[in-house]
Amino acid sequence: MLLAGVGVWCAPPAAAGTDGVSCQQYNSHGICVVEASSDGAPADPSTLPVAAAPASDRDEAVEPSCTVALAAATAIPCQTADGWWVQTMQCYAQEAAEQPPKDAAVWGGRTDGAVYLCSYYTDGRSFPGTNGFSFWSATPPAGPAAVDPAVLAEQALDTLTIPAPTTGRYPAGLLQNGQSFTVVNAYTWFWTDPASFQPLTARADAGGMWSQVVVTPTALSFTPGDGADGVSCSGPGVVWQPTDGVWSPSPAGCHYRYPHSSIHQPDRQITATYGIQWSVAWTSSTGLSGTLPQLTTSSNATFAVAEAQAVVTG
Repeated sequence: MLLAGVGVWCAPPAAAGTDGVSCQQYNSHGICVVEASSDGAPADPSTLPVAAAPASDRDEAVEPSCTVALAAATAIPCQTADGWWVQTMQCYAQEAAEQPPKDAAVWGGRTDGAVYLCSYYTDGRSFPGTNGFSFWSATPPAGPAAVDPAVLAEQALDTLTIPAPTTGRYPAGLLQNGQSFTVVNAYTWFWTDPASFQPLTARADAGGMWSQVVVTPTALSFTPGDGADGVSCSGPGVVWQPTDGVWSPSPAGCHYRYPHSSIHQPDRQITATYGIQWSVAWTSSTGLSGTLPQLTTSSNATFAVAEAQAVVTG
């Protein structure tokens, strides 16, 4: 009797046929896969290491440097209730809430600009002579360099460890030579651990402001390694269960059908690449927001693609 497909019984050990192929049963569903003989033993199976996402170059959002000349240079806040630190004047400056009359000496006969208050840094102690003074300036005195919230967002992003996908797959049996395999024309399901497909958040602070990034997974991709274009789905995929059957497509759409075996590939295997695509959005305490370039983390898996064969029993 000639049987094929699901439910075929192939008694172990695998029996050699007259055409130079051997039949091996694959799990309780009874798939029989063909392993063609060739000169030389196939190489041992190998799994490529996880490919971490390449680190991108980031501009550094450096905390503004403000120092006061006491006995030694001392780092101090660049912004307080007294205003912003003016390094060249060694004081905190802010525009006087009540501007003195235009005929006051501090104006020097000018009518443009404004009068500012210069308050010395005291650290709770009194400076000899005075705690500050008033002065005129045509423009606000230069304070510390402003921090770009987008650059600060990149700095926050760099603190995150963004996971690479795990390489779940079905069919995923082992050939007699130890190679993992899937089957020609079967729906090869692919998935990643749902824990690797979760939003991530980080925040960075500098110069009295903050930026926060949210990194969100948007798709799981599968590049089959046989020269065909990759496929993708919007979630982490679904783990195959025995009740799903052998020839059923993934309900999540995370599957690929190999049209040919990998017998002519190096080591008679292919290397597939799994990828998670991530969107990156940021907000900041300044009210500005935006996005950063999309990221992709990836992992590789190496396996054979085997032919399915009918089995004669009885």
